[in-house]
Amino acid sequence: MMITAQILPLLLISLPKFSTSQQNTCPLGCLCDEEKQQVICDGPTVVNLPDRIPSGFDVLIYRNTSIRAIAKNSFRKMDKLAEVHFENNNFLSTIEKMAFKGMKRLKMLKFSNCRELTEIQKNSFSGIGNQAGLRILFEFTPIRRVEPNAFRNAQNIRELAISGEELALSRYSLANINQLDFLTISGVVLIEPEIFTNSTRFHSIHIKNSNFDVPPNCFSSLSHTSLLLIEQSRINSIAPDGFSGLSTIQIIELHANQIGTISARAFANVENLGELKILRNTITELDTSEAIFSQALKTRVEENTLDCGCGLKWMNSVQEISDINFCGTTGSFRSIRSFIKSKCLIPPKTQHYISNTGFPSFSNCLLLIFVILFNLKI
Repeated sequence: MMITAQILPLLLISLPKFSTSQQNTCPLGCLCDEEKQQVICDGPTVVNLPDRIPSGFDVLIYRNTSIRAIAKNSFRKMDKLAEVHFENNNFLSTIEKMAFKGMKRLKMLKFSNCRELTEIQKNSFSGIGNQAGLRILFEFTPIRRVEPNAFRNAQNIRELAISGEELALSRYSLANINQLDFLTISGVVLIEPEIFTNSTRFHSIHIKNSNFDVPPNCFSSLSHTSLLLIEQSRINSIAPDGFSGLSTIQIIELHANQIGTISARAFANVENLGELKILRNTITELDTSEAIFSQALKTRVEENTLDCGCGLKWMNSVQEISDINFCGTTGSFRSIRSFIKSKCLIPPKTQHYISNTGFPSFSNCLLLIFVILFNLKI
């Protein structure tokens, strides 16, 4: 008995300290961990969000519950929360407009493995944000559509990450946001034009593991951005003016993508662009120099694999490009310059008529006249 009496205090110390007055202070169906300052609501019997939580607790975790919707102003009496986590909530399907309005201290909002949450509806995150910077993360949650103005008047977002499935970004889906430092999106199948209208102060935009077309004015009105990166995606086509309307962009980079067509003047109307980087992509069609034309201070087109044809002769005049981009299997993986020299030279029958200056010599002119007169006589 003495050994048990000695061990029991140690066991009590190692266990989480839960509120002893749960009936009065902790929401029904939840546990309040005083040591971690967490309110944990767990289990299928939990069907609603609490009206309030005890003072001094700044983390709310909803796990394995039967909650179906986050209603408007759900957190109006929980505005001191620093973190809210929704984990494995298999019935959660709706985030109503202004659901998180007024949460000025929130630093983390995370949705993890909420399999029925497929849309971010209009104004769902309107007015959200704080001075410290907020992270909004969707992980293993199959978002398929972001509606227009879903983040209207959101401010000071440190990070927004959406790992979607067959995700469609509607027109104005990321519009009217005032400062978003890091935006990461994956699983995109559709981007409509003008998704960033009236949004300002985006530091970095990263689109990856997607399959979509870039329509005209896709990123229109985006400005003062350090990096716009699209990588490891299939881009079926980049339309003329696909990147038009951007201004004051440090870097636009396409990296390790499979690209069908880059149209002429795709990057032409980007104002105040520092660097355009087209690196290590597989490109089917790039038959005009205007496809990479821009006003960038620096352009890097390197280590891309192209479907080679004599339509790429324009690239042969730019040695630093033609030597560091390569043909696909039909071109035996040789450099563009090597391919053009071997496959697209002037036919031998006409070569001897051309002088070193690029014009027919006097003697060859006489020869040509003789041939013409001879043929007329015949």
